[in-house]
Amino acid sequence: MTKERRSVPRQSDLIDILEIQQLKVRYARFGDTKNWTELRQCLTDDFHCLVDGAPRALVAAPDRYEVHSADDFLANAVRMVAEVQPIHHLTLPEIAITGDGTATGIWAIQDYLIAPHCIFRGWGHYHDHYLKRDGRWRIRESVLTRIRVEETWL
Repeated sequence: MTKERRSVPRQSDLIDILEIQQLKVRYARFGDTKNWTELRQCLTDDFHCLVDGAPRALVAAPDRYEVHSADDFLANAVRMVAEVQPIHHLTLPEIAITGDGTATGIWAIQDYLIAPHCIFRGWGHYHDHYLKRDGRWRIRESVLTRIRVEETWL
């Protein structure tokens, strides 16, 4: 039986992976605390976001929404959570450096959104693409797919 050889990551890749993990953690924290200025700094201008399994209580579209710029994403986020307390827990990051200044990531997510008339719970995964420019990582694309959702109407 032949053993599979594992390539050893470069030290610079490990540093990039840690920076990307910190980026995504800040993204979640700034969204939860509604710090829109800092959240915007986590995103590229051409940020693309697709959410499959969106909270029906919070979004006009049934179960899905998509935006194609960081500014549109922020405008949507501000509107969506105006009267909502979002709480996001991200775990189990799988980060891969895919090239010079590019990376992908998959994160397990559990989100808990408390709205005036509904409590939303969701479980799923973020599938992200990251871009490094001028020495700083940013999120270029984020696709959220949910495995399960629960909505409790009050």
